Amino acid sequence: MGSCVSKSKVKNPKVQETDLSQIPSHPALPKIAKEETKDETQLGRKNIKKKAPVADNRRRIGPEDVDAATAVITEKPKTDREKEEIREALLTHSLFNSLPRQNVELVIEQMKFYEMGPREFVFEQGQPGNNFFIISAGRVEIIVNGQSKGFLGKGKCFGELALLHDSVRTATIKTIERARLWGIGRQAFRSAVESVNARKYEENKQFLESIPILNLLTEDQKESLLAVMVPMEYSPGQKIVTEGDPGDLMYIIKLGTVSCTFKGNEIRQLGRGEFFGEQALLYDTVRTATVTAITKVKVLSIGRESLQKVLGGELQQLLYRNSQRIALNQSRYLTCLTNGQVEVVIGKMHIASYQDSQVVIHRGNPKKEKIWVVLQGKLTTKGGTKAIEVFGCVGDGDSEITNNLVYESEYVTQGETTIAEITWEELEASIGGPLSSISNHNEVVGILRRVQLLRALPSQKLEAIAAVLRVKEYHDQDAIFRQDDVGDSFYIVKEGQVDIFKDGTLIRTIIKHDFFGERSIIHNENRTATVIAKGSASCWVLDRQAFISLIDEGIRNQLMKRIELQNDSVVLDDLCIVKGLGKGMFGTVYLSVNKKTKTPYALKTVPRTKIQAYEIYDNLILERKILLQIDHPLIMKLVKTLKDADRIYFLIEFVRGKDLFDVLRILNILNNEYSRFYAGCIMLMLEHLHERKIIYRDLKPENIMIDEDGYPKMIDFGTAKFVSNRTYTVVGTPHYMAPEVILGKGYGLAADYWTVGIMIYEFLCGGVPFGEEEEDPYRIYEKVLERRLSYPNFVGQNLKAAPMIELLLNKNPAMRGTYDTIKAHKWFEGLDWDALLGKQIPAPHVPKLESLDTEIARELRNPRDIFAFMKREDGKEVVDTRKLRSRTPPPHWDDEF
Repeated sequence: MGSCVSKSKVKNPKVQETDLSQIPSHPALPKIAKEETKDETQLGRKNIKKKAPVADNRRRIGPEDVDAATAVITEKPKTDREKEEIREALLTHSLFNSLPRQNVELVIEQMKFYEMGPREFVFEQGQPGNNFFIISAGRVEIIVNGQSKGFLGKGKCFGELALLHDSVRTATIKTIERARLWGIGRQAFRSAVESVNARKYEENKQFLESIPILNLLTEDQKESLLAVMVPMEYSPGQKIVTEGDPGDLMYIIKLGTVSCTFKGNEIRQLGRGEFFGEQALLYDTVRTATVTAITKVKVLSIGRESLQKVLGGELQQLLYRNSQRIALNQSRYLTCLTNGQVEVVIGKMHIASYQDSQVVIHRGNPKKEKIWVVLQGKLTTKGGTKAIEVFGCVGDGDSEITNNLVYESEYVTQGETTIAEITWEELEASIGGPLSSISNHNEVVGILRRVQLLRALPSQKLEAIAAVLRVKEYHDQDAIFRQDDVGDSFYIVKEGQVDIFKDGTLIRTIIKHDFFGERSIIHNENRTATVIAKGSASCWVLDRQAFISLIDEGIRNQLMKRIELQNDSVVLDDLCIVKGLGKGMFGTVYLSVNKKTKTPYALKTVPRTKIQAYEIYDNLILERKILLQIDHPLIMKLVKTLKDADRIYFLIEFVRGKDLFDVLRILNILNNEYSRFYAGCIMLMLEHLHERKIIYRDLKPENIMIDEDGYPKMIDFGTAKFVSNRTYTVVGTPHYMAPEVILGKGYGLAADYWTVGIMIYEFLCGGVPFGEEEEDPYRIYEKVLERRLSYPNFVGQNLKAAPMIELLLNKNPAMRGTYDTIKAHKWFEGLDWDALLGKQIPAPHVPKLESLDTEIARELRNPRDIFAFMKREDGKEVVDTRKLRSRTPPPHWDDEF
């Protein structure tokens, strides 16, 4: 039996580690769950928000909230028959039948024995749930809202939703007669699943690290391989591969010993940590030996087809490309190339294989002819005076030499050697010009990306800005500009140093690649300091008029808003409260305005009484760290955090608009163009987060605002988390959760891509693909795990987005791709990513919003005392701490706020 949920018009409760996200993390006006209406569209997009449950459904479990409080609980040893009965019961549920056998056995081992008398409550409706039960003997009754809904007998299960997350019971379970139950709590279950999978993951990762042939793979590539490795077991005497058979699998031995024979003669034996069959991944060849298990053997296998899918090509070509990439990045002459330029150059290089002692570079060859990269083996000059090892380059420093210089010695291979070659003409054609010019240009673009004001500009705009920079030379003590001068230029120090003086006092020294005066390219402001050259110096200079000629009005308006959000000198006394925007379990969000600059902000306040009562210190610290890492035009921006003796404050960008959920109800079923627009924006958001190893974990229309320009803005980071490899907590909203999140087997950044697939389907089909009609979270999980993907009849057979949806909704996270491969997918073909980032593509819908000017002006005329106002507001709530722990706050936890 799945946990019952009372029928309501609100489905998809958010599931998360803490209640932190109950505080609206964004400045949107409070969103009200809409009732399902009778005037639904013909195609049936429903007005049902997939939102978080109300606060009453999220109580922390205390000592008195124990399931089966009257039961006698023992850790009774299980007979083989009892284990089999438990195993059969577990495997009737998708939550358990999707787990590896080892996980299931550990769950069985962890289950405790409950003995209860007749007419006793196992648990009651409305109480927090913690345990899952299997009936070993006796019967129980299901009661919902006081009404009997049926009975369960031996072998039946109930309460499984409690294993996934903290939720209240939606039914009462009462014994009819004396009953015996097997039960396991959420923490024990999660530990059983996580411990096995974390251990297996680390073991497999170490195996990959130990295989020389895979050493050249990047960390991301190794992660992808881990996801497609298949465990296999063999008995003593069983053949694993047979000489002469086709080969497409490579094997890594985890346990046991194997014998390798050729024509019946043993060549060698292999044991733990060793591997065989690697030629199958490199070449399409038959097996050259027979491998037989001597003892019981456990191996991990990797197939050529799976490898090609997750890594994008044959292993040999992939390893060559990785080697070329390493070599070009290590070359002090070519390291100036961007990642995109490196990939183009690699695509133009030619791979050549040489036998031992072959001449690669002949004496007398022109030096400015080619670049050679050693991928395998070694190059030495005649006589062995100079050696070029793997990843070494020859000819990479010859871009500036004259064509009449030649090599004075031959370069000869030492052993079998593989070389990648490219002519200088091919290289410079592929990167767009002479290396020296491209190097200088790349250097400037890289510096421009560090300027906070400019970092969110599309790449093509930065390229154009770099092209119009001029170089200006200064002598020692030359004034670059003086305090109170009109500012009309932005400067980057190219060489040397400059001193910054304010009112005649030295403030700081600016060194090479630092910049100053960036606000002047937006505003004609007077200079607030004097800048003097310290010794000889040169600067790249960008004039305001040149900048304005390159940037259209829309981007310029964005930059002006970014400048306002960079003012981190705001203090609480500068703010006045206009009105409330939203209230959550832990705090409140207000529309506030800076009394001096008139800039509106959202101010999220969290009382210290609640921080201590709910022990959310770590959550607030994590939220602050995440928000400080983010600076993107399509993501809500944190201006700064503040604190006083009573509260912690988050001062946040105020986003005016409607959430995507409401906009979808206005637009109804989206066409392909509109779907690509919204999905493309979401991919740009995730690209920014994932580059910083931040997983969002609760992507859905309700967490995307459509701003006053009609562009999406990501909000609410209450469930976001830094993740380097894997995390295990069940977090998110059921309809949008990836299978690996539900199962708790460990997941990474690719879980967000699954959610993008759900949203694209929702855009085009008017509902989510799995469990659209379900309200019970466990039933939704079952549908997600089944993954029976189908499309509504009105969509037709030629849905252009179907390949993209099916890619993103692959059950194997490694098969979903990366943001690079997803953005390059055929479905996105023709989408101008730079124009999307620069808000230069017309939006599908621009919300009609009421002006807030009157309310803001009224408050500015007669501002209320902010501290007295919030004290009154906080006083309206009573924090019930009877069921909550309240320990002493950790020392210095709020130092950085």
